[in-house]
Amino acid sequence: MSEQLTPTFAQDSVEILEKHTVFQGFFRFDKLRIKTRKFAGGWSDVMSREVFVRGNAVGVLLYDPITDQLLMVEQFRPGCLYESSQSPWQFELVAGMTEDGESLESVVHREAEEEAGCKVRHLEHLYKYWVSPGGMDEQIDLFLGIIDSGDIQEGIYGLAEEDEDIRVELVNAAEAFRGLQDGRINNAMAIIGLQWLQLNRERLQETYGA
Repeated sequence: MSEQLTPTFAQDSVEILEKHTVFQGFFRFDKLRIKTRKFAGGWSDVMSREVFVRGNAVGVLLYDPITDQLLMVEQFRPGCLYESSQSPWQFELVAGMTEDGESLESVVHREAEEEAGCKVRHLEHLYKYWVSPGGMDEQIDLFLGIIDSGDIQEGIYGLAEEDEDIRVELVNAAEAFRGLQDGRINNAMAIIGLQWLQLNRERLQETYGA
């Protein structure tokens, strides 16, 4: 195995001097006082950092290789209110938070049913990635989900008890790629999933399109 892209330090190269929760609601904020080893040797000064403790999630790129269509969802995102020039409604992939005792695959199937009324015929794990490790603990497991678009009913989905209001739309892959270029699709998970599809679309059509 190459020695390149191997982390210089591990968990034991961080000294946590103090950690306490400054806010606990649906999510949690922790405040840390830490020291870390430095590349040039020795230890850093004591630093104060805050971490948004959100937990992990899964996402799934739902794709029909026969019709070359994607299932995308549109929903309101309050974080987008902080950029007044853009709509706070986002075109996204189906996603959801993981729960204790649930496998990643079962979360994907559950969220596809709840958010889109969709059954997934085949799953392929794509990536596990940090969302924003400078200040958040969340990691995403991103999957490909093969679907039959003929089974999909476009419309409104989501759980009322969770105040979900989710619109499902089937989108041609070529149009989704145009959405990447012109900025209509501008959230990280959808961008990562669609760029992966651009690289693997031909293989998927050969494998699952017969």
